[in-house]
Amino acid sequence: MEDRVEGNVLLSIANKCVRLISKRHGVDIDIYSLPLDDPKVYDLIKTDTSSDVFGLESHRMHACVTMVEPNELRHLIALQSFLKPYMAQKFSEYYKNKEEPDNIEYYSDIEETILKESYGVLLYCEQAVDMIHQYSQIPIDISNTIVKYIRKNMREELDIWKPFFIFATRMKGYTKSEAEHIWDRIKTAGEHTIHRRDAAYDAIVIYQCYWLKAYYPEEYRDALAPFVNTEELW
Repeated sequence: MEDRVEGNVLLSIANKCVRLISKRHGVDIDIYSLPLDDPKVYDLIKTDTSSDVFGLESHRMHACVTMVEPNELRHLIALQSFLKPYMAQKFSEYYKNKEEPDNIEYYSDIEETILKESYGVLLYCEQAVDMIHQYSQIPIDISNTIVKYIRKNMREELDIWKPFFIFATRMKGYTKSEAEHIWDRIKTAGEHTIHRRDAAYDAIVIYQCYWLKAYYPEEYRDALAPFVNTEELW
């Protein structure tokens, strides 16, 4: 819920900034049509040490940004996964794999297709759903339900579905031990996944704010001012 509030606050700041730009410069900006690959924006993201863009303002996130050096939207999306302290181990793996993509060892072609976006690290619920579905051909809606059970650690429900997954995966040509290994990996990594759609929403709003800050810093500062130290927003 807190992440959604931060995203909504950022959007409010962005919209206020757009109105100020229109009023002061006569320029109408559609923040939903901005190019998402602007080097100037990513350079600011990588070097900014302020705390005026919610979502990347903590010291820990500054450290993550410094290490990852995002230059694509997918990097900003992945960074949203590392907001929680228990994601530190996944961040280490993500950072290492991003630095050495040629050394990533995928367990199968299925995983390479699904996890290539995040450098071999299972970060998103949607990835876990796709892995269950593609390994076993269990329908997408049921695969989605299984991932919900994994994220909520509902052991009784998982004990029911595990044999189905093992059997279905063996029908695809995997051995029992391979199928069990795949299940265990999905279950372990899937416990702390986030929804990619939510992470993408936050990442895009963060990018929009940094675009505005990069090209219209005074207007962004003035748009931000009413939201700073406003307790009711948090």
